[in-house]
Amino acid sequence: MTQTSLLPRWLQLAAALALLAGPALAQDIPPGHPPVADSAAIVDTKPDGAKPAEAKPTEAKQADRTLPANAVTHHTVTVDGQSLAYTAEAGTIPLPGSDGKTEADIFYVAYTRDPLDTKRPITFVFNGGPGAASAYLHLGGIGPRVIEANDKGEIEGPPPGLVDNPSTWLDMTDLVFVDPVGTGYSRAQEGKDEKFWGVEQDTDALADFVRRYLIKFTRMLSPVFLMGESYGGFRAARLARALQKSGANSPSGLVLISPVLEFGLLYGEDYDPLSWALDLPSLAAVNLERKSITERAALAEALKEPERYAMTEYLVAIASGVETGGKAASDTVARLTGLPLNVVERQHARISSNLFIKEFDRANGQVLSRYDGSIGAPDPNPASHWANGPDPVLDATVPLWTAVFVDYAATELGYKTDASYELLNRKVRSKWDFGTSATRQGFAGVIDELQEARSANPELRVLIASGYTDLITPYLASTYLVGQLPVLPRAEPIQIENYAGGHMLYLRPDSRAALKQDAKRMYDRAAKAASWPAGEEPG
Repeated sequence: MTQTSLLPRWLQLAAALALLAGPALAQDIPPGHPPVADSAAIVDTKPDGAKPAEAKPTEAKQADRTLPANAVTHHTVTVDGQSLAYTAEAGTIPLPGSDGKTEADIFYVAYTRDPLDTKRPITFVFNGGPGAASAYLHLGGIGPRVIEANDKGEIEGPPPGLVDNPSTWLDMTDLVFVDPVGTGYSRAQEGKDEKFWGVEQDTDALADFVRRYLIKFTRMLSPVFLMGESYGGFRAARLARALQKSGANSPSGLVLISPVLEFGLLYGEDYDPLSWALDLPSLAAVNLERKSITERAALAEALKEPERYAMTEYLVAIASGVETGGKAASDTVARLTGLPLNVVERQHARISSNLFIKEFDRANGQVLSRYDGSIGAPDPNPASHWANGPDPVLDATVPLWTAVFVDYAATELGYKTDASYELLNRKVRSKWDFGTSATRQGFAGVIDELQEARSANPELRVLIASGYTDLITPYLASTYLVGQLPVLPRAEPIQIENYAGGHMLYLRPDSRAALKQDAKRMYDRAAKAASWPAGEEPG
């Protein structure tokens, strides 16, 4: 097959890993194109006119890893008309190696409601990548301060604005935003960040961080929640099981936002029709938004047909063969996606997200974002058949996110440093150890560990949240995977919720508020259980 949409799955996976920084790099590479070097997105806060340090390269590198002491500040925020007082702490926790010497310093920002309640729920929050700091969920989703965005989730600026977040989760739970090694201000000693770049290494380090944080701040009796976006969802699910197996903690809940749970499902074998089917409703959602169907409930209703068709007639048609299936499905696929019929027929009704973002609004010279297909920007390469320009959601906003976090940390949290802040460390994804080897081949996945964690603790609550117009981790994939899991006696069913918006669905104010409301029940129950008299059951 020669169609550009039918790329080898290994190439699709390589492109996907570049996209899963939650968010991350937004450029795919066309077949045969040499790798493109990227530079890390950083901000250096040295004052203008400062002279470069006259030091050897190794000394300069070590100096960049010297961070200030933890900073503690006090604030208030209004939630549901009530003033909420809280303490913020920005700092690091050292992780020792087997010899007792510090191997890495993990940077975090923690928010605790005043007065301190050591049995209150506490949530550890991670973004994805791998290679992304937690600033996105921190200043975009659930923290007490949030970057300004319009109703579609588009960030205004430069310069960006930062305002109080009326949908912060701080009234439900204390919050700890964590940056894995090599992201944010987290660093390994002697520049050995790569030692921590892998599925197993990352899980071990973060499990150790959670354990040490709970001990240091006397929170061992707090209900623990883990939240992760994109690869961070993968990370949170693994971390839950790792904490259980180590005996350090048994989490009360998981919140997985736009998660990648099984890489093999999203980017499987060349001739597996399932990935085409799971993508289709997300493409249809973009078309619906163009028709001004943008509210959550209206989208859910309108997407019933694409969802049903994708997993029935369409899946059968694609499986029947490229020629037969293309003829059977092209008319319906063109209607649902809004693509020209001749484009769909040329692809035999198999529509990749890369082709879709290029062709959907070509007539107006626009290319869409993979992170939210409802958002577009002028196509810098209209003659190209491959969408290889900057992503309309990501690339324009990386400097905004970085600048706003560095300024916020310095001016409001009192954490001032001239160390570089790694919002997206793009070296990480290319060096990440996904655990495959000659004796362990295939794609990484975490759905089995999620099921094991629920079996080990039937009280574990799981919420999976996805955006309808996310073209990286399509919302139907999570629904499909959860449907493959057998029912666990006594265990609460996994809660699946979909929202208007893309990969960062929480950037839309309405979706951010709805996400909090959907999570409230699991937090309220955990808070009640933590203070419930012995021998009785919480409601």
